[in-house]
Amino acid sequence: MEYVIIFVLGSVISWISLMIVIPIAQKWAEFSMPPWPETMWKLAVVSACGNAVAMCLDPINGFLSWIVGAVVFWTFMVKWFDVDFFGAIVIVIISWVLRVVLGGVLIGILMSAFAAM
Repeated sequence: MEYVIIFVLGSVISWISLMIVIPIAQKWAEFSMPPWPETMWKLAVVSACGNAVAMCLDPINGFLSWIVGAVVFWTFMVKWFDVDFFGAIVIVIISWVLRVVLGGVLIGILMSAFAAM
């Protein structure tokens, strides 16, 4: 059950960060972006696939899970959004920083909620 919760929370955090990062990266790297409804579901698939691969490989090797997750993420972004190398670097760096911040905020909220119980 804990893996399902971690997968869902990780996918949601990843999706939210990508929803924020993609428009910013599009301005800097000038890549094509489909209409918003299509972009939203494609980013949800990218988030879920990246998290699924990372969670499956994490017990084997944490570094390997990060590398394979980044390759899956980059492949989906290149296929669906026509991102070049510079755009992929911008997206990965900004989304990673934002994901760490969002994860920290979520953990802080959960910790304070459990402490109040």
